[in-house]
Amino acid sequence: MTIASPIPAQPNLPESLPGIWETNEPLIPLKQYAPVIEVYPAYYHDGLLGSRPDCLVRQSVAERLLHAVSVLPVDHRLVILDGWRPLEVQQSLYDRLKNQLLEQGWTESDAFYEELHRYVARPTNNPAWPPRHLTGGAVDLTITGPDGWLDMGTPFDDFSERASTRFFELHEPVDDSKLRIRDNRRMLYHAMIHAGFTNYSDEWWHFDFGNQAWAVLTGAPTADYGGILHGT
Repeated sequence: MTIASPIPAQPNLPESLPGIWETNEPLIPLKQYAPVIEVYPAYYHDGLLGSRPDCLVRQSVAERLLHAVSVLPVDHRLVILDGWRPLEVQQSLYDRLKNQLLEQGWTESDAFYEELHRYVARPTNNPAWPPRHLTGGAVDLTITGPDGWLDMGTPFDDFSERASTRFFELHEPVDDSKLRIRDNRRMLYHAMIHAGFTNYSDEWWHFDFGNQAWAVLTGAPTADYGGILHGT
């Protein structure tokens, strides 16, 4: 399989989450980590309360990002948009999307919260079910090339069907621009899978390693990372 191969469908997942066997790996700031990784902390630039001017991830996540870069074409780099996410930022994102859905005409119901939690996890410090980003094992990212950030078909944090990773696999590209979008998503997906990550299928930009979502998809008996309430 190459970085140009079609993105496969995700298997059906069990509803239960595995336990956590915490490895206590440290969080690594990425801005000074490696020149082949560009860091653009999106929520800091948005001015979200509690956000930081850097992106932090667990040590093994940082190392695997370098593996992902190694299979990209020459003059292409990863752009990290978010990594470890404090609960304060998680709460801000949760409240923002909740209000957006209400403004769109949704009313609070089971379907409302299912849609909300599809894109933003409930902020919680429950050690048994930490939000993915609170573990330092989730990363949001894209790719930049000689002409800037690659077109992925939607902006980061576009909560629509078009943001699903396989959207352009399921909808046949009708022109060259859609074909490039499909191929750009394939490049990101396969580079990250090659490095040991798993993808959240509703978001082309979101990948996991070591957390419970990763353990479910890989069949690992336990997750390596629990929540980290306070960063370095």
